[in-house]
Amino acid sequence: MKAEEIRSFAITYSVILICAIIFVIITASRDKGVTALRLGAYDKVAISHGQVWRLLTVGFVHIQVWHIAMNMYSLYNMRFMEALLGPVWFAAILFLSVVGGSVFEYFTSNVRFCVGLSGGLYGLITSYFIIAAKLHVLNIRSFMVTLLMNLAINFMPGIAWQAHAGGFATGFILTVIFLAMRAR
Repeated sequence: MKAEEIRSFAITYSVILICAIIFVIITASRDKGVTALRLGAYDKVAISHGQVWRLLTVGFVHIQVWHIAMNMYSLYNMRFMEALLGPVWFAAILFLSVVGGSVFEYFTSNVRFCVGLSGGLYGLITSYFIIAAKLHVLNIRSFMVTLLMNLAINFMPGIAWQAHAGGFATGFILTVIFLAMRAR
């Protein structure tokens, strides 16, 4: 990987690295659930008691190999959005969509514990679709692979689909704001 590519996709590669480090720590631990909670997993009770940072840190925590592999592959596939939006807007859409997904999860679900970056990925997928529709360009392969993988996950048992829906809605709102600001 060239230094220029790393700089161009610094947010993407930083998130992948952080998620990988946290995953290795969780995998090496005796009690994966306890370690995941210590490292920032979503915990509805803890959030209710003021640990609101978990609304964001949940995105960096993964427990299963298939989950981190799918999320990091999806993020890697969407890295072109960092170049398209710029690092600030890319980070805003990714991270605020994680938070938006977590907030929606908090208010619409009884799930106590969850992990993953999927809310942020749904925000990026939504953003890409809106921008591609507006510009009449669509990278079908990247979009479809990422979308189909993430939609398939929604129907698996134990998946917090509310976080996906909240991330989708947050990504939509932020992209509309981004496009309005760019139009000025």
